[in-house]
Amino acid sequence: MAGSTRERWVHVASILLAVLLLWLALKGVEWDILSGILLSADYRWLAPIVGVTLLSHWLRALRWSLFLDTVPTLRGPEAGSLKRVSRSDTFISVMVGYMANYAGPRLGEVIRTVNVARRENRSFSAVLGTVVVERAVDMLTFGLCLLTLPLIYANQMAPLWSMLTEPLQAWFARTSPVLLWGGGLLLLGLSIAGVWAIWRGIRRSTRFSTWMGRFQDGLLSLARTGRTVQVILWTVAIWICYGLMAWLPFLMLGLNTPFDIGPVGAWGLMLIGAVGVIIPSPGGIGTYHFITIQALALLYAMPATDAASYALLTHTGQMLLYVAVGFAGMLFLGATFSLTPPTPPDHQPSIDS
Repeated sequence: MAGSTRERWVHVASILLAVLLLWLALKGVEWDILSGILLSADYRWLAPIVGVTLLSHWLRALRWSLFLDTVPTLRGPEAGSLKRVSRSDTFISVMVGYMANYAGPRLGEVIRTVNVARRENRSFSAVLGTVVVERAVDMLTFGLCLLTLPLIYANQMAPLWSMLTEPLQAWFARTSPVLLWGGGLLLLGLSIAGVWAIWRGIRRSTRFSTWMGRFQDGLLSLARTGRTVQVILWTVAIWICYGLMAWLPFLMLGLNTPFDIGPVGAWGLMLIGAVGVIIPSPGGIGTYHFITIQALALLYAMPATDAASYALLTHTGQMLLYVAVGFAGMLFLGATFSLTPPTPPDHQPSIDS
């Protein structure tokens, strides 16, 4: 019950953060001009944008499938064997997961894990391990890509860094040192208690040990694929698609020429906007808009209304696409779509399967 209450408060806080930042981002926007920009856009670019977006997630599903292929089946005549997972199942699960992320931060990771585990007869904990590995690969790639920002915005890094950190610095300045130290010590104490509880559980619980063992199997999936080059190539292709997803909307809105924004500049803006998506708000709502609009104003002197048209088009367009494709995927799977993890081989209901 305590965990459920805490999750609800976290969800409420993330929604409030999204609403606040969305209001700040769109403050001062001239809506009649913005609607005119969107109505006059060249929608012939819509098909390439949708195609590149879906391609990026198809590649993500293929990459994830390589990790899942190393996870043994859970039960049945082929229990313990390695069986190729359905690529269409993983793609639909990825898209449903993106749709669910708009309901709650990272909710989609759990939903896609549960559905694949059930449909592909895999251990929930092992599949969750592959999701963690996939996200770790993305975070590592993102970190490497961030190293390109000083090359793109060599003379603007100081104001850019200030823009990204100023809200946090202002919050620290307004907060009492006693509260900061007290919160830090409380967080440290809870972390130590959590680690101790997990260690105690590992020593005393066979079921928990089994869960951790299967989770570790998922974590080791990257090393077991035997297709490291393929994983790297698909990861590079995914991020190239992300860059195109950032650049093509400028062409669609006709903002590329007036503000001299090419593929390289769009790549840098994509990385900056990704910071807003990482911040825990539902689907990056508010956080993405705020950071993207501020970055366009700072780096390209783009008026707020023009910048808002780009932020709204890219974010809202992706949201509508994810909801449409995710919902269609759920309808395609029908009753076989599952939000209940498989039970372990001994038929005792548990998520440690």
